[in-house]
Parts: sequence; structure tokens; C-alpha cells
Amino acid sequence: MKKISLLIIVSVFATIGFAQQFPLQSQYQFNYPTINPAASGENAFYRARASFRDQWVGLTKNPISTQILTVTKGFGNNGLGITFLSDKTGGAFNKSGAVLSFSHRVQVNNSHLAFGVSAGASKINLSAIDDPALLTTNDVIPEFTFGMYYTLGDFKLGVSIPGLLQTNMDFSDSDENTLDRHLYTMISYAKKLNDDWSAHPSILVKTTSLHNQIDANINFKLKNKLWFGTSYRQDFGPTIYVGIDFGKLLSVYSFDISTNEVANYSNGSHEFTLGYDFISLSEAEKKKKAQKKEEKLINDIDKDGVKDDVDLCPGVAGDELANGCPDFDKDGIPDKFDLCPHLFGEEKLQGCPELTIAENLILTRALGDLKFDFDKDVIKHESYITLTDLTVLMHKNPLMYLLIDGHASAEGSASYNLSLSAKRAKAVQNFFIGRGLDKGRLIIDFYGEATPLSDNISEKGRANNRRVEFDIRYHLYDETTANDILEEYDYLLDNIAGAVDSDVIIEDEQVEMPTKNAVDSDVIVEDEQVEMPTKNAVDSDWIIEDEQIEMPTKNTVDSDVIIEDEQVEMPTKNAVDSGVGIEDEQVEVSAKPIETSYEKVEIENDEPKAVIADVISKSPIDGKYLVVIQVFNDVSNAIDYTYSEEENLEYTTINGKYYVFAFVSSDREAAEEFRNNYGKECWILDPR
Repeated sequence: MKKISLLIIVSVFATIGFAQQFPLQSQYQFNYPTINPAASGENAFYRARASFRDQWVGLTKNPISTQILTVTKGFGNNGLGITFLSDKTGGAFNKSGAVLSFSHRVQVNNSHLAFGVSAGASKINLSAIDDPALLTTNDVIPEFTFGMYYTLGDFKLGVSIPGLLQTNMDFSDSDENTLDRHLYTMISYAKKLNDDWSAHPSILVKTTSLHNQIDANINFKLKNKLWFGTSYRQDFGPTIYVGIDFGKLLSVYSFDISTNEVANYSNGSHEFTLGYDFISLSEAEKKKKAQKKEEKLINDIDKDGVKDDVDLCPGVAGDELANGCPDFDKDGIPDKFDLCPHLFGEEKLQGCPELTIAENLILTRALGDLKFDFDKDVIKHESYITLTDLTVLMHKNPLMYLLIDGHASAEGSASYNLSLSAKRAKAVQNFFIGRGLDKGRLIIDFYGEATPLSDNISEKGRANNRRVEFDIRYHLYDETTANDILEEYDYLLDNIAGAVDSDVIIEDEQVEMPTKNAVDSDVIVEDEQVEMPTKNAVDSDWIIEDEQIEMPTKNTVDSDVIIEDEQVEMPTKNAVDSGVGIEDEQVEVSAKPIETSYEKVEIENDEPKAVIADVISKSPIDGKYLVVIQVFNDVSNAIDYTYSEEENLEYTTINGKYYVFAFVSSDREAAEEFRNNYGKECWILDPR
């Protein structure tokens, strides 16, 4: 009878696999204190982990399942934990109980070694077995486990011995129904692969006097949030993992694929772990957090989460990605510096979308196939196919503009060639207008013989020069204007890039000003106090705001110094302790003469006509900041635009371009304030 009873116990354990006297877990690495009490004090906060496992689903009518709840907390070098267990094996063998754990940790150089013990009791039930040889179908047995846990940075090594007492289960009068002693050895490591990914390999080896079982795992974590992994357990098969980590809250699911003898009878095993860390802020951390929040509010006037000293638009609530400025299309470029503020675009294109390969191909083919006869402005019919494809593309993308530039070869006079290039550009524009495109989206320009591609000696070269060029854009800014906007944006970004260590604060940068026997004299530069050289100072050139300033020397009288591109009368030979205000002080600026007339070309009845414009810029602009709203290549366009608007606009010419502006000032802050309140697209032209 004793042999029959022993056979029953052995067959029950064999049904659910090797070493199953203790609950089987695939996700032991997420709840390691369950099998090693020395890990109970690893964290200085309460940690709860609940695991739910359904094993070999479909193998029996009653579920084979395990539920484990563990709560641990570290107290200095000590740790406590409690584990509740329920383990059911299909209705025949059921085990439930609870254990308490204690651990103590000692520091060894840069590593830690912890020792731990757990003690408790479990109730075992053989409810489905009816055998007169069994003295009882219920038994309560003590459980003891000893463990050691070594940690060195991200490397961990654990050893635990469950079933330490080898307790006999008194189901019969036999002394062979024992809870065997096991040895669990675990090795794990965490390796950061890059800013996004980290790898977490581990190995668990279970050993008894008769058998070994190896469980090898590799898990990956993405952005410290998502878990992905797999493992292989000897005698069972592979497992796949997926999970999410919210910091305090953890959730992991795994699926075991059976490859052993039960594979034909089950649908695999499922395991789910849910964890929560009860992390509370210390009083010091709470106070520090409150101070940071208060500082953030104090230094953030528009309450957009971006501190004023790094906010390009401190008075207007904006997006953090756009340095505190409004960003309608959410592409990270502030609207006022975005050439396409209502289209999500690329930084390299200043906020405008990039043409696709297919769109570029349509544009290239249309350009390559566009043909004119010699001395003619009529498009050849062979060009119609690709021009029609370009028309369709423009209809599908109503926010696109088509730039049409006419060019000519050098035969004939320059004025005739200018007229011919204008007629050809106009012919192409009329082609698209005739197919339903709005004239406002078809921007023409003409250059005559001024921009050849090849020489004008050979017929082949002249043929290359007789051309019309296309470009598709999502904005109407010319290259010079786009560069001006980009330069202003880069300039402002540089100003918030961070302070440089020096001794005097100028625009948040500290600069040491050399003096020799200087008498105290204060000059306000950008609201910062700077010690300036006086009567006995030797010649020195200093850099302030990237501008070179020649400082007054010993014998200097009435010398002028440029600071922030503004001319300021500096202290003279006999001046002592004199104060000069820069920023909010009136400065004297000399202006260059403004051109008084310009020539333009108009097309009337397909013939060019020269006209003279007598409008001039009324305000001297040399060295001043302009709030620009439009830029034109042709003075007549600048004049028309200036007088077509209700507001008081002016224009001036710089490097062959005609800039229409609404505001001019020698004070950059005044220009920025006007721009921020203007309500229309505009930008600041830096006089440098």
C-alpha cells in the first residue's frame, strides 16, 4: 500500500512537470523575492507584485493555475516581505499558504551582498484521490527557504534553497513522501544599448539531487516603457513576453509554447503579472518640487511651460517644441519664422513640406520637355503632355505655387531679349490659366539674356539659354528674404543657447573688461552694469554682442563707440563717474542716401514698356532694424504694394531687392514688440 501511495504522489508531480513541488513561474525576473527572500529589501519602498498563471490550457477540465501575491519593502539594510500562494493542478493536488521573509544587506566595496530567510506554512490537499491507503488527504507543512543575493551595478547573482527542511507530507505512514530540497541559481544583467533600447538577459537553473532544469531569458526594453522578450525552459519550450512599464505601474504578459509530451493536448500556458510601486516623495523632495514649480511660474509670464529666458515669445503662450512661440502646424518652427506656418514641414526647408520623388519627377519632366521655336513665344505641342501632368499636380495641391522664370539667348539687343523672355514666361502662365489654375498661384519673372546656362557662341549653347524654368514652392518668399528670416531665427536661438562663463554680464553672458588704473565709471549695456575704462585706460578692443568696439584711450576726446549697432557718445578725457544709458536712450544714427528713382518693365500688349517711379523711402534706414512685410525684385511691384495697402508702408532697396516695411527703429526690442503685435506675417531685417 505504501508503494501505491508513493506512486500516486509521483504521478501527480509528473503530470505538471519537473520540480513542480514549487510553483512554476515564467516571469520570475519580475517577482524575484518569491523564490529568493534575500531580494526582499532591494527597494526602499513598498512593492507589490501579483502573478496569475494558467498552465497547459485545455489539458484537463479543471484549470491548472497558480496565483502569487508578494509585498516587499526595504528598511535601510533590512527588508521584509510576505507572499501568499495558491497552486492548483487540475483538481488533484492543491497547495495554498503564506510565508514571511526577512533579509539583511551588507556593502562590499561598490557591491551589496544580502542574506535572507523565509518561513511559513502551506496546506496540501489531495481532494480527488480515493485510496484506503491514504491516512489523510490534507496536510499542513512548514516551509523554509534560505537565499543569498549579490548585486554589482546592473549585474545580479542570486542563490536560494526552497524546501530546506525536506518536510515529509503525512498522506500515509510512509516517510518517502517528502518535499524535496531544491537549489535555484539566478544570474541577470542589464545593458543599455542606446538612448532607446536596453537588454536584460537572465538565466535560472533549478537543481535537485536527480535533475537540472535551465530557464534562459532575454528581454528588451524600449524607451524605458515597453517590454519585449523571449525565453526557453528545458523540458517545456519557448516563451514570448510583452509588457509596459509606467514607472510605478508594471504589467507583463507571457505565453508559453509547449513542446513536451503535453503539446498535443494543450493550448499552451498564459501568465500575467501586475505590479505597483508605492513610491512617495520625501519632505525635501516635495519642497524642492514645489520650489521648482513656483520658479517656473515666476519665470514664465505667458504660462506656456517655457521659461522666459529661453522663450522666443515670452509674452505669447506657445509650444515648448517651438521655443515657446505659437506653432500652428506643430512642426517645431515658430509661426513667425516658418515660411509655411500652416503646413507641417521640414526644418531644412524652414518649415515647408518637401516635394516627393513623384512630384519632383513631374516637375523635372515638364521642365525638360518645354520647347519654343527660335525667336518665338509659342509653346510647341509636344510639350503639352508633361505640362498637363504638372497642371494636374497643381490642382491636387492647392497650396502650391509655381514659379515661372523666362530666359533668352544673346541674339539681338538686350531689351529685345528681355521682352522675349517675358513673353515666353507669360505664354507658359497663360497655358496653366487656360486649364483652370488661378493666376495668383503662377508667379512669373523674366531675365532676358542676363542669366545664361551655357555660352552664347555655339547654337547648342544658345539653345540651352532659350528656356523657361519652373520651381514649386509652398511660399512666395525669395531666397534673400528666406535667408533673412532664417538668420533672425538663428540669431534669437543663439541668444538663448546658454551663458558663457566670464566676469561681466552682457545679454546673459559674462565678459571681463580689462582696465588700467580705471576710475569707477558705469555704463549700462543691456540693463547690466559694466565697469568701463576711464581717463587712464590703455587702448583696448572688446567684443560686445559680436561687435568690435574701440574703447576710449588716454588721450581720446569725444570718441564714439558702437554698442548694439547704435552710436553712443562715450565719456571723454575729463569725464569721471559719468553714466551712459544704452537701450532706452536716444542715439544718433547717420543714414546713407536713398535712391530717388528706379526703372521697371511692364508688359502691355505683349510689348515691354519702361516707366519711371518717383516714390522714395521717407525714413533713413541705415543701421536700423526694419519690420519687413514683403520683398520684391521689381520696384514697380514694391510701389504698387506700398500704395495698395491702407496702412502707412514704406520701401527701400538693399542689394538689388526692394523691401516694404511697416516699422523702423534703431532699438531691436522696439522692433520685436511691433512685430509681435502687428498681427500679420512679418520679420525683422537685421542691419548687420
